[in-house]
Amino acid sequence: MDDAAPLVSEPPARDWSLLPLDVLSLIFPRVGAVDVLMGAGLACRSWLEAAKLLELWRAVDMDKHQVVFWKDDDVLCAMAKAAVDRSDGQLRSFAGKLFVTDELMKYIVERSPSLTTLRLVSCRDLFLGRVIQESSLLELRSLELYDISLTVGDLTVVLECCPLLEVLWVRNCFRIDEEDEHALPAKFSRIKTLTLL
Repeated sequence: MDDAAPLVSEPPARDWSLLPLDVLSLIFPRVGAVDVLMGAGLACRSWLEAAKLLELWRAVDMDKHQVVFWKDDDVLCAMAKAAVDRSDGQLRSFAGKLFVTDELMKYIVERSPSLTTLRLVSCRDLFLGRVIQESSLLELRSLELYDISLTVGDLTVVLECCPLLEVLWVRNCFRIDEEDEHALPAKFSRIKTLTLL
């Protein structure tokens, strides 16, 4: 009598590309754009095929992922560009932290005419007023900025170049002095939700 453990068969491999879109749309956002892009070389072919679905790249959030702190900015910019390219012009929401530059922002704006939501955190090499002035964000409805170098002139350019903007959240943008801060609510009266902290 053999005391060896019985052979257990491995479960069949799953072809991710055959999963219904509604299932994939639940899985991929939980995995996150950064993880999908970083694992591209490690993933199975069916995962890579599933990751090409445009619907899954309408929102790219690269602000809360830990990789932001240990990857080179050039690598993160390349990852962001890859995510934007995968959206094929359908990107609606983008969030970035630390690594977003003027060049990357121009890339995003030029290839994302449907961008409605933008959140930028601690992007020191970004001059947003200049970028938006060169490439208007005509569909932008929500803009969140934290620790970005801004002036009142930059915010005025945002207002002029983003005609549908409804939500503007600005926090710790160190080039806005107290006097300017008090004048902004009147200047931005058409904005439904204006938060200046």
